[in-house]
Amino acid sequence: MQLTTDSEQPRGPMAYSPHGWWSILIGITFLCAIGSSRADKPCTASSSIGDLVLLGSSFQVFCTYQASCGASKSMHIDKKKTHQMQPYNSTTIFLNVTNISKNTTYTCLCEGEPEPCGLDIDTGYPPDLPENVTCIQKGEFGEVMCQWRRGRETHLTTTSKLWVRAVFGNSTAGSVSYPGSGSRSDPGLVSAHFSVSGSVQTKYSVWASSSNKLGSAVSTTLNFTLNHIVQPRPPAVSQVECWSRGCEVRVEEAQGAQLLEVQQRAAQGPGPWISHPYTAGSVRNQSIVSLQPYTEYEFQARVRLSHERGIWSDWSPPLSNQTQEEAPAKALDVWYTTSNSPNNSITLHWKRLSDTEARGSIKGYKVIVHDTLAGKSEGTTSSNNISVLSCSRCDITVYALNSRGSSPPALVTIPLRAAKPPQCVTCRNHSNHSVTISWQRPVTAGAASGTGYGPVIGYLVEWFPVGRQVEELRWKRLGPNETHTVIRDNIKPLKCYEGAVYALYEQAVGRAQFEDFHTWESVPSVGPSVYQPVVEGDRVTVSWSEVPQGDRRGCVINYTIYVENSEGKDVGNYVCRASERSFTIRGLPSAEYRLWMTASTASGQSPKTRQSVHFFIKPQNSWLYTMVLVGITSFLVFFLVFFVLLCLYQVSSLRQRVSTLVHCLMPDIVPDPANSKWAKECAKEKGELTLHLYLSESSVSEEEEPDTVEVQELPEGSWISGNPAQRTDSSRTLEGAIHPSSQVLFMPQQIPATDPSTTAYFQSSYLKSFSQESGSSGQTQDSQGTDMTVEYISTHVLGSREEKEEEGLDVMGFFPCPQNPLSPFMNPLVSFGGKLTLDAVRIDCSEFLD
Repeated sequence: MQLTTDSEQPRGPMAYSPHGWWSILIGITFLCAIGSSRADKPCTASSSIGDLVLLGSSFQVFCTYQASCGASKSMHIDKKKTHQMQPYNSTTIFLNVTNISKNTTYTCLCEGEPEPCGLDIDTGYPPDLPENVTCIQKGEFGEVMCQWRRGRETHLTTTSKLWVRAVFGNSTAGSVSYPGSGSRSDPGLVSAHFSVSGSVQTKYSVWASSSNKLGSAVSTTLNFTLNHIVQPRPPAVSQVECWSRGCEVRVEEAQGAQLLEVQQRAAQGPGPWISHPYTAGSVRNQSIVSLQPYTEYEFQARVRLSHERGIWSDWSPPLSNQTQEEAPAKALDVWYTTSNSPNNSITLHWKRLSDTEARGSIKGYKVIVHDTLAGKSEGTTSSNNISVLSCSRCDITVYALNSRGSSPPALVTIPLRAAKPPQCVTCRNHSNHSVTISWQRPVTAGAASGTGYGPVIGYLVEWFPVGRQVEELRWKRLGPNETHTVIRDNIKPLKCYEGAVYALYEQAVGRAQFEDFHTWESVPSVGPSVYQPVVEGDRVTVSWSEVPQGDRRGCVINYTIYVENSEGKDVGNYVCRASERSFTIRGLPSAEYRLWMTASTASGQSPKTRQSVHFFIKPQNSWLYTMVLVGITSFLVFFLVFFVLLCLYQVSSLRQRVSTLVHCLMPDIVPDPANSKWAKECAKEKGELTLHLYLSESSVSEEEEPDTVEVQELPEGSWISGNPAQRTDSSRTLEGAIHPSSQVLFMPQQIPATDPSTTAYFQSSYLKSFSQESGSSGQTQDSQGTDMTVEYISTHVLGSREEKEEEGLDVMGFFPCPQNPLSPFMNPLVSFGGKLTLDAVRIDCSEFLD
């Protein structure tokens, strides 16, 4: 546009039309707005390739400032300041962008200016070529649906279209586009629908296109007729009838289809679909054979109009059914264990058959035992093990039973002869969930003769958690040429296992045990349970129970006992083998102690037991301790004797004391001492008679001479006179002195015959018989000799002295040697006649006082 000045414009009021004036006014206003905006903006931002770039591109971003900005220029990338920009000239800086990977905002800022300027860069890809364009007609009169793959994500707004062109005979219609829509289940899939008209012979050409700001793409053209793309709807599987080895599938609503195809798979799993050859003709059913008994299957079907027309329909929804049972096809895998009980009972184990092997629901197991001694026995069980009593030799047969019959027999002979075992059995971790067990062949392996049990026909590896052989026994059979195996199944981490490798012969077996293997282990979670220790002198026996299975977390290799005294000082640590359940600690000094225990695996020690156990070691038996103990014991014995004697002495009368003493020391029938052998000899011989007196059985040794008693007797006439009146003149009192060391001397003394007490004394009995005192019968008394008297001590004499003795009783009154030599215990002085009586003996204790 060229503007002219006023001098050049034509004169007059009609020089410019109204439209021309409005154009000039709008132009001036626009220029003023641009000038104003440039004057207000402190800077501008731009890119070397524009604001829409291809992902991965490299370019420059420029920031141009007004001259007033000076040196205070900065650039930000997504609001983060960058220092990588470079000066371009005095008013412009730039930034090199390499391999851009996303949409980015670049901001230019001049210090002191509140308003920045910026540039938004959008990134993306141009669309890929649409691929795999397909079209189908749903039913003979339905719409046509076409699908294609659009390619990679463009990260930009992209438009997809389906273009359709129909050819009717020799005329061609124009192309019509239909917008495509994406699939939610498959983001890369695009589809479009269109209606058709005309005959089935009409030809169609279709193609797909995609476009965005960075470019566009068009697919190849697909040409077809409706006969090519018509697809019948899926049939309905109405019924599935099965027998043990196959099923027949019946379909409905085939819509005049001439071809039928069926596929099946196992319902448990599920496994892959297996298609069977299609059938042609009037489609109604199809038979499927070669199936497994007692197995549930799923079935699907699809149809096609004919070989020349249409495509296969979609698969119908699945319908399932189960084939019928057959007798089990495989013999059981049987093994056994022997317990350590007194009767050595045998437990049979067998593995459960798989569904394919069982061919039905196993109802139970039949066990037949042929014992060479006990004969034949038979039983059934529903579990996979059974206990059998020990036998000298048993041939055992086991069957699995279902509704159609029994499995082939599994034969086991127990016990088998012992043979050469495998050599050098080793276990090592294969992974955190598996273990490798290897061995070497027995030294006689492969030898068919000379061994007595033939060659090795195979190997068996058994394993189980420690202590749970019967409950969790597992085993694996291997061929005769295999010398290692990897155990992956039925083995868990954090558990300790043991087991054995068996070399199997025809009629023998060789066993090599292994123990303490595991996959992955850790530190035990708890320690053992400690019982209260048993203390015996300076020894203490500590007992404990093993760590529970769930807390061991591997194989326990040892236990440790920690002991400390009451002051908290460690006394010692004692390590015990894992097989031990008690340990004796010796030589501990007397003190109070407490102990803890831990269990250890190869990974480390468990925490200590939650509560410590306390025990006390008493002082040791030294000579001083023994002396003190003997002294205390002697004092207690002396006090006990003193107490008993005191009780005896305090009896109400001397008669009762004497009777009690006689009851304890003399038999029921007490003989008269005057009729004893030594008394008669004394009567024949005048002079002194020495008596051997043993005071105590324990007080006289074999080497010492016994104490003697010297007796001086009166003339023979006065001694042996039988008349009491005659004995009065010649009566003597024996006043003796007894010395504690050697002798007792009895001294006869003269007693007047006129003493009434004396007469009364000898008229009564000398000492009353204990048997009579205790109420014995007269027969007992009559059976005594004629020389025996009824009483030895006069009752009235004893009674007359009882009061005096009780009056003078003191603490030392019961001793035989009081300070007063005329103690009541030694009195009375009694006169006697011809017979020597004990109560005539008076013991003088004055010598004890010297």
